[in-house]
Amino acid sequence: AARGPPLRRRPIPCCCVAWRPWTSRPPCTSSAGTAGSAQEPGSADEIKASEDRLKNLLFKQQFENLMNSMDFKGAAKLAAESPQQVLRTPATIQRFQQAPGQPGQATPILTYFGMLLEKGKLNAMESIELAKPVIQQGKQQLLQKWIGEDKLECTEELGDAVKMVDPQLALSVYLRASAS
Repeated sequence: AARGPPLRRRPIPCCCVAWRPWTSRPPCTSSAGTAGSAQEPGSADEIKASEDRLKNLLFKQQFENLMNSMDFKGAAKLAAESPQQVLRTPATIQRFQQAPGQPGQATPILTYFGMLLEKGKLNAMESIELAKPVIQQGKQQLLQKWIGEDKLECTEELGDAVKMVDPQLALSVYLRASAS
């Protein structure tokens, strides 16, 4: 049986063939059309990254919905459990600080920090932002408790904030900060 001409293998197109300027994916700089020279569209890494971006976006959207409906406990829980700590940012702290309080309930910012403390350790920024109102209220024993439980990240800046009211505790913070 006579066969036609042999089939030619077509090169795999690179990602820039399907690039559209309104997408977040820039064109590749590889030599176009060579197999394995660039990350192929739809590769496992690209799919995972897209899934992560979508998940983060959904978490942020759900957080906004909870904050707008004044469900501060739900928003705090969501932020504490967010993937890659995507919601544990200065902007989130600011949202809770600016949120109106409810009579007879803890302030939204204390609800947020309380939830974070339940879930684990605060990062450096969160530790300092929590320490400020605690120091203003004269409740250094809470700071001492949290530092002893390794719930706060000890930094020089935290030590500086504490030293005005409790030099002994500040010394402990400085020692822990230099040990890490």
